[in-house]
Amino acid sequence: MARTHRMDCTVSPAGLLFECLDGCGRRVVVDGMSGDLTIIDHGDRTALHRSSNGGVGLTSTRVD
Repeated sequence: MARTHRMDCTVSPAGLLFECLDGCGRRVVVDGMSGDLTIIDHGDRTALHRSSNGGVGLTSTRVD
């Protein structure tokens, strides 16, 4: 079973930056205008990542 990593969220006028707190290096940006999600650094691809900020939740989905 995959491990679950926690992510921290930094809010800016441009959007949301989620960064892994468990040291794998995953960084994801959610654009504030469009809502598009961009993966900056994949980090540990086997770990499930989870975070939330206000009304925005970020949860990984495992695809086999």
